[in-house]
Amino acid sequence: MKTIRSAMIASALAMAVAMPARAETKIEVLHHWVSESEVAALNTIRTALAAKGYGWQDSAVGGMSGGNMQQALRSRLAAGNPPGAMQFLGWEGIDWSNEGVMRDLNDLDKANNWEATIAPQVLPFVKNGDNLIAVPINMHRQNWVWANKAAFDKAGIQQPKTWAELIADGEKLRAAGIIPLAMGDEPWQIQVIFDALVSDVGGPDFYKRAMIDLDDDALSSDTMKQVFDTLRQVRGLVDDGFNGRDWAVATGMVINGEAAMQVMGDWAKGEFLAKGLKPGKDFMCFATPSETPSFQFIIDSFGMFKVKDAEVTKAQDALAEVVMDPKVQHDFNIIKGSIPARTDLSVDDFDDCAKLGFQERAEAIQNGAMLGAATHGFAAQPQFSAVFGDVAAQFFVNDMSSEDAVKMLVDGINNAR
Repeated sequence: MKTIRSAMIASALAMAVAMPARAETKIEVLHHWVSESEVAALNTIRTALAAKGYGWQDSAVGGMSGGNMQQALRSRLAAGNPPGAMQFLGWEGIDWSNEGVMRDLNDLDKANNWEATIAPQVLPFVKNGDNLIAVPINMHRQNWVWANKAAFDKAGIQQPKTWAELIADGEKLRAAGIIPLAMGDEPWQIQVIFDALVSDVGGPDFYKRAMIDLDDDALSSDTMKQVFDTLRQVRGLVDDGFNGRDWAVATGMVINGEAAMQVMGDWAKGEFLAKGLKPGKDFMCFATPSETPSFQFIIDSFGMFKVKDAEVTKAQDALAEVVMDPKVQHDFNIIKGSIPARTDLSVDDFDDCAKLGFQERAEAIQNGAMLGAATHGFAAQPQFSAVFGDVAAQFFVNDMSSEDAVKMLVDGINNAR
């Protein structure tokens, strides 16, 4: 009997050795982070997810500031094959929640008290009614200027206090052999500057009336014409090779001193930090110039789609917990260039640009100048944001008068209503 039992045990052990280990459950995540710093930041989430015993199946679709990713998602959903999770901007998560394809995270929210740590301005983009449908990993400021300090020193210029001063500095930079402003011709890159000008020229209240309330008087005003007049002057700062240029390539031009400035969200800062450059020493960071500064915010969040596999659902829970983990938010945002979405975390060990943004966010909240960035869908609904972007882009690349641009803008918004 003992011999038979021994043989059975030996056989079982042999089978255990021969059988492969249980396959690691992976969650497929659709996102548009493809630049060097973005991938490095994303790895902090992957590593933390792996520590929970789950794998990350990467589905990165870059380009068009997430537009290509949204197109890929539509195809996936039409085929009945949703990813496990997805990165959202603006109203995207709410819109897909309304389609009934996303699960809520209410149980996790209740267990961890997440909602209490999320800024009130952010909640409309991660909650649909009473349901938490996405978890935010960060907060970016869109209306930054990134400048090469050596280029400024060579041209003998200081941080501009107004757009008129910034534009006038262009002549000094060109005389020093430096491109004043680096950018590409993608509509969203142009709209980043347009968003800043609407607030900087008209003030935060004008921005709210025009970009959020879609007020006809604001849209057709002389102030809006002045915004386009200034945008035309900004076009004069850009080199002729901007066609087809990616935002990260433009950042690289500032990094290497080919160009002096870029108007871009603080994801650009991650590119500077990835090269080992230091704010204040190698590069400068300051808000787009205005008498009444604003903080134009965007957030990246992750939402979970309804899936049939119970193990993938568990992986979704793990990913949500990782995204909201204080250490992950700290580590991710130090690399990404943003600040944590959670409001209960410190930025004392972040770089000086992050500290400045953190301080100016608090001031903007107090002054009513905390504004959702229209470019990335945090102002009016996407169909209206698309009109702003389209008109600004056509104006920027064509010979159009400010009067014609304003008329096109008013007509476009009214047609989209």
